[in-house]
Amino acid sequence: MEFTIRKAQAEDAELLHQLGRMTYSAHFKHMWVSAEELDAFIDKEYGLIELASSLAASNESWLIAETDKPIGFAKVTWNTPVPDSGMSGALLNKLYLNPEETGKNYGRWMFESIINEARDKREGYLWLEVLGENVRARKFYEAFGMQHIKDIPFITASQQSTLQILGMMI
Repeated sequence: MEFTIRKAQAEDAELLHQLGRMTYSAHFKHMWVSAEELDAFIDKEYGLIELASSLAASNESWLIAETDKPIGFAKVTWNTPVPDSGMSGALLNKLYLNPEETGKNYGRWMFESIINEARDKREGYLWLEVLGENVRARKFYEAFGMQHIKDIPFITASQQSTLQILGMMI
């Protein structure tokens, strides 16, 4: 089956809205104490207005992964300061696949594509935030050479989680 990665366009907002809601909920619903807070978070991250604005931003790129159908996406914000570090680089905001499509190397190919684009843009550094509880994702990124920089809290009205910042020179 052919696998492609393409840059998302303004007309992809609805697709990203649907993919975002489905993939985030599938991967992280069990980590949320409050269903209402989860829904509010997803609405904030994948609302059509927010997506339209993000897709139009010159410092942000959305990618869509496809086989015979869309199976995932990624978002990168270019030239973004790493909190409390004095460094900046490409921030990988999101890289999500339909859970049925994990384990097929699609995530690896997407991540390698992002690294290559960041190098082309002379970013010099790539970083991201990952939930401390998301051991599988952390191991995935560490296998590429990403290293733990620091922990920061992620706080909602009903819970507190730890986000780990990982980064690497590229």
